[in-house]
Amino acid sequence: MPILRRAALAASLSALLFSATQLQAAEAMQIESIHYAPTTEVAGNSLTLNGAALRKKLFFKVYAVGLYVKTPTQDVNAVMNETGAARVRLGLLRDVSGESFIEALDDGLKANLAPEKEQAVSKELNELRTLMKQIGDVKVNDLVDFDYVPNKGTMVSLNGKPIGKTIGGGRALYNAVLAIWLGDKTIDNTLKSGMMGN
Repeated sequence: MPILRRAALAASLSALLFSATQLQAAEAMQIESIHYAPTTEVAGNSLTLNGAALRKKLFFKVYAVGLYVKTPTQDVNAVMNETGAARVRLGLLRDVSGESFIEALDDGLKANLAPEKEQAVSKELNELRTLMKQIGDVKVNDLVDFDYVPNKGTMVSLNGKPIGKTIGGGRALYNAVLAIWLGDKTIDNTLKSGMMGN
């Protein structure tokens, strides 16, 4: 086969593989009653669904969780080192009291944050707890978004409506929240695997 034909064939195959990868990364997902669109937008930044999973506690389905990033990846470090926009969307599958929600958040943060890192973002963590108190009790099919807005900070929304103000401090706080699901001591390895598209 002539060299030019082989080069053209290789280029075509590469293009097809790239298209297939992009198509796979852009597929929507359905976790119980919660729908995750293939793409979303945070502060004008287009994001792609990286993966989603179901959180179960004992026999109860608690919530679905999905991760949106700029460039889909299966590398946790790449997600944690990213400086651009991101979104974690929780879709509630049962009613949860505000107190239980904050308690679960605190447990996940403490398990994955070294004391010095927790101290470094203590002010921002307190602001986050205040926002969670404003949300209060959450109900089945409520959607809670944890967004990172570049150059601004972490924003929390309930059913598309921002709660309180954006919490500053760069990515440190947002990565602390991400570590609840993606950290070394994640609350559920199945969630970590699903969010990373595995």
